[in-house]
Amino acid sequence: QLRPTLVAGSPGCHGWHVTRLPLGAFAYRCSSARVRGRILLDPDVAQYSEMVRMPKFLSEEDMALIRAAALQHQTKHNVVGTQYLQSGGLPDDLLHIVDRLRDMAIDVDAQHWGLLEDFDLDVGDVGARTVEFHEYSKVARRTCGNHYDAGSLFTVDVLLSGGADFEGGEMLSTLRSGGSEVQTVHAFERGDCLVFLSHKWHSVASLRSGTRCVFVIEFWDGTACSGNHRCMGRPPCGDAELTIE
Repeated sequence: QLRPTLVAGSPGCHGWHVTRLPLGAFAYRCSSARVRGRILLDPDVAQYSEMVRMPKFLSEEDMALIRAAALQHQTKHNVVGTQYLQSGGLPDDLLHIVDRLRDMAIDVDAQHWGLLEDFDLDVGDVGARTVEFHEYSKVARRTCGNHYDAGSLFTVDVLLSGGADFEGGEMLSTLRSGGSEVQTVHAFERGDCLVFLSHKWHSVASLRSGTRCVFVIEFWDGTACSGNHRCMGRPPCGDAELTIE
């Protein structure tokens, strides 16, 4: 197993995310190369990888099931903003959705990154570390700072809101080079799926108005978590700090 661990960081959107890492010279040499395998766990290299868009991947029915599960979780736990839908075990209605998204991420990895092949991992080795519903609005958070999802393999985002529902809140990735940062806005529409390496720097621009809802899953080389949090260790869930080995 990769046994990812957090080396340094600060609170990000939720839980802990690494928020700073110096850019290595190796990344410059990789910027135009097709790099595959475990080196992509290095954020200096992962930042050059592609964020893959799968248009209209989820149906209206799928998105309605996700919203219903989020509402149920919100009612039970009396929280707004981030809902950890895997809490107490993933709802049956979401199992097939998460499985489809996992299979899609594995297919994208085979085409673009080769992480599973390099680590000799099978489909059964990949579990959902966290399954989240994010709300951006005037009563919740309005932005998500630049970070990467330390310790996971792939992150999958699905936009549940339409363009008429909000302004701002663009999905961004960041390229760090020579002390400067260049941000890219990624096309992202209702029902679309964005899949990317978890160690790729990404953020959400400030929401100007409306409500933006997103379904987010991080996949890792471990069993699925059932805690009401973003898991920071191997089950049983604990508070151990995490580092990439």
